[in-house]
Order: sequence, then structure tokens, then C-alpha cells
Amino acid sequence: MRNFILGVILLSAAAAPAAERFAFAALGCQPYARAGNSAENYARLIAEINRANPVFTVHLGDFKGSEEPCTDELLRRRRDEFNTFTGPLIFTPGDNDWTDSHYQSAGRHDPLERLAKLREVFFAEERSLGQTPLALVTQRRDPPFAKFVENARWTHGGVVFATLHAVGSDNNDQPAVPGAVAEFQERDAANAAWIRAAFAEARVKVAAGVVLLFQADPLLARDLGQSGATRGFDQFLRVISDEARVWARPVLLVHADEHRYRLDVGVQLLPDEAPLPNVTRLGTFGDYNVHGVLVAVDPGSPQLFLCGPLIVPGNPRPILSRPKRAP
Repeated sequence: MRNFILGVILLSAAAAPAAERFAFAALGCQPYARAGNSAENYARLIAEINRANPVFTVHLGDFKGSEEPCTDELLRRRRDEFNTFTGPLIFTPGDNDWTDSHYQSAGRHDPLERLAKLREVFFAEERSLGQTPLALVTQRRDPPFAKFVENARWTHGGVVFATLHAVGSDNNDQPAVPGAVAEFQERDAANAAWIRAAFAEARVKVAAGVVLLFQADPLLARDLGQSGATRGFDQFLRVISDEARVWARPVLLVHADEHRYRLDVGVQLLPDEAPLPNVTRLGTFGDYNVHGVLVAVDPGSPQLFLCGPLIVPGNPRPILSRPKRAP
């Protein structure tokens, strides 16, 4: 059965003028070769997104499985696939795309060399991929963080959007990997500055809301009931929490990493603070679950962001989010 929420989103987006109401799509952690029929399923997902005709689509990183070699040829193939999206396609990297390329199964690449190549292939210009590219503002304009060309920002329909290069594997805070911790610390500082810049622009523009998009699920360890905090996302979550609390208007966080659909309204970002009622968290499908998500942005709704799964006909039925743990 076609997802009812998807139908509501598409009808909602079509019922009002585009200047007031619109829809965008997101996907992540796919295609993975281990999923089986991954090329065919991924092609169907792209076709379904093109059929839905969102104003833009964001791929939230991990465009291959962690065990797949991170070759130049694969990077170029993924770029070519991104360019089959009829609308703009914005990409933000994931850990499988470079961080974890040191694994033997992935070809034992130098992660920092792969990151440089990723920036060369996907982020040479300040615009999106896709058949109708979208002009972007990127962090290359900020001299202290000019190397972080992958962090992008744009505004549509009175909402400020920003991608952030935050990845799995504890955001690359990995002391056992040479050079990883220094790379993490520099990128963590850049992300913090980019978060603040997005909210600063939202205040200047009196925006209706802010959307932050990134690969990692920074709350995954807590969701799984694992004790202790991960250092890789401490500052990341603290800055989002501080800015969202002061902003007080709707904030949407869209991430991949868990591979299951998730929608949480009123998110507790920090264990020592209360949930933030203005923050919504949307997790995308991934891995064996080759489906996407759609978000209708409706200024007439107090929620502003109306989120739902985009289920692809012909692809295996997805696994939905894990049930919440009992207290």
C-alpha cells in the first residue's frame, strides 16, 4: 500500500503556491552493493524522486558500503548518478565515502587523500549537482575554514538550509587512525562555525525555519542504550542545542546513518537538558532499505515541516524505526 503520509505531502505541496509551500527529498546510505540488486533499486529510487519532482534533493552521504573500495572510478560513477536527478542534487559526505577507506576491505586508502579527491570531484564549484543545478553559498568564503568547500547553505521559501560535514565512526575522532583526530578537531570547529552562520542568516532574513542536513546520527549511541557519551559529537550537539533554543522557531535535523526511518518531534539533544519542542529529527532509510523521505514545508502549519517516507514501488518493503526502549 502506498504510504498515506507521502500522499498527504505531495497533495499538500501541490495545493498552495510554490512561493509559500514546497517539498524537498532526502536519501542516504545507499546504494550499498551488499544489499543485492542495489543498482536496480537505487535507479528506481531516483526515478521515484524525479517523478515526485521536489524542489531539490539532498543525498546525506555514504554512497557506498564500508567494505567497497573507494576508487576514483566509483566517485565519478556516483557523481554521474547524481546528475541523473532532474532537479538540484546537494551532496554531503559520509564516513564510508572517505573516513573508513583505510580498512583492508575498502582498499586501504589514505582517508585524507580520499577526502581531498572527494572535494575535487564533487565540490569544485559553488553549485549543486543534478540536471538543474542550484547556486550555493559554501564555507570556502570563510577564510579560517575555506578548505571545507563541502559545507553549503541556501535559502528557499523563507527557510534556511545548510549541510554539515558530520560523519559516522564518531565523526572521525579515532585516535588509532593516524591524522584522524586532528582532522576531526578542525572539521568540528568548521561545523560549529557553519551552524552559527546558518542561524545568523536565519535571524537576518527573519526565516520561518532552519534545516540542517548531515550524514551521521549523533544520537545513535544513546538510542541504542549504550552508556557514555561520544566525544565526536559533543560540540556539534551543544552548538545546535544552544542556537535552536535561542532561535525558538522550527528547526529540522535530517540525517542518515541508522538506515531506518525515524521521526521525532521535540528532541532532547543533550542528556543534561530538557527536550527542545521546536526541534524535529528526521532519519532516512538506507542499506537494504532503498527508499527516501519527503518533507513538505508549509508556513501555514505550526509544525512547518511535514515529514514522511517516500516508499519506492518495486523495492523491498522497508524496516521501520526501532521501538523506543522501555524506561
